[in-house]
Amino acid sequence: MASDEANPWRRHFSDFGGKVYLDCAAQGPFPEESAVEVRSALRLKEHPEEIAGSLYEVLPGRAREAVARLIGCDPESVALATGASHGLNLAARCLPLKEGDEVLLANGEFPANVYPWLNRASDGVEVRLVRPAAGRFVGETDLIAAIGPKTRVISISHVAFASGYRADLRALGEACRERGIFLVVDGAQSVGAVDFNVSELAIDVLAASGDKWLLAPFGTGFTYVAPSVLDRLRVADVNWMNVEGSSNLNELDGYPLRFRDGARRFDIPEAASFLNLTGFIASLSFLSRVGVAAVEENARRLHDLLIRGLERASLRVASDLTPERRSGILALEASTREETRALYRRLRERGIVVSLRDNLVRVSPHIYNTRRDIESLLEAAAGT
Repeated sequence: MASDEANPWRRHFSDFGGKVYLDCAAQGPFPEESAVEVRSALRLKEHPEEIAGSLYEVLPGRAREAVARLIGCDPESVALATGASHGLNLAARCLPLKEGDEVLLANGEFPANVYPWLNRASDGVEVRLVRPAAGRFVGETDLIAAIGPKTRVISISHVAFASGYRADLRALGEACRERGIFLVVDGAQSVGAVDFNVSELAIDVLAASGDKWLLAPFGTGFTYVAPSVLDRLRVADVNWMNVEGSSNLNELDGYPLRFRDGARRFDIPEAASFLNLTGFIASLSFLSRVGVAAVEENARRLHDLLIRGLERASLRVASDLTPERRSGILALEASTREETRALYRRLRERGIVVSLRDNLVRVSPHIYNTRRDIESLLEAAAGT
């Protein structure tokens, strides 16, 4: 995509009210076809006589298949969720942890990947926050070095929410597998933005949100559960639709508790919410056509353009620019915290939609963003 005219995907999105939208890490917009599907789904609540009984099985099945195509796994390894918090809580509550076991987290993790683990303190599970031995970011080498005799879980964001720092999940997964440690990954800022195949990595649980890089409705997402760990996870919340035979409401006798095969036993209740799933499926299908590799390439191209223009804006990059550490997020900062916050306010006032996270200006483009968007950001940052 050498120029904006060569980007065929921009026309699938709104005009963002005339603003420049560079904030996909906060909330991803619908492509047009997802908006169409959600509007069609509204009719089912206006006309419930049109709801087919098969919808409650068919829609979740289609959603699982859409996730599986995108991340490279079997649909049976996918549980439907309301966001990344579902999978992180699932791991914290349901992995076989006991008193004295230790969980390692990177200092600076997003709260969704901290509080579920801290909530296990009443069971005697200990949480240790790891700080970087050198540099600014906690990486897999810091976590591996921190492993002790009581460590049973490492839980980490694939991509850090503020800086965009990408962890090496292959190295971390191999270290965990060698030591019999569970690896839990928060993929909220990577799934849909970073091209990877989950089946090629030693990840036990991967939690993802639909509303960011997957361009899906708020309140959607999924949890990938590796086949090797499926039967080691206790089902804490029993969803009646995930029990074998329970959907046959004409043959209820004895209520045998036998969970259905695969990760669907961990689905959220009301997983077939058609107002959400129709948009979720449409967005993931759109993203599969685009290709996550194309999303990643477009973001890097625009980030590079931004980096080259920073000198005139008196800004510096706070993200790690090592190729394997880069992601869909580029973090910027001025000379002081106050100047960084002033820059953020100026950008927003000029219609450049970005985020302020950990006192860094976070720029997160997707496939709909163009060279002109970056030029507008640089003009606003320089006050021109």
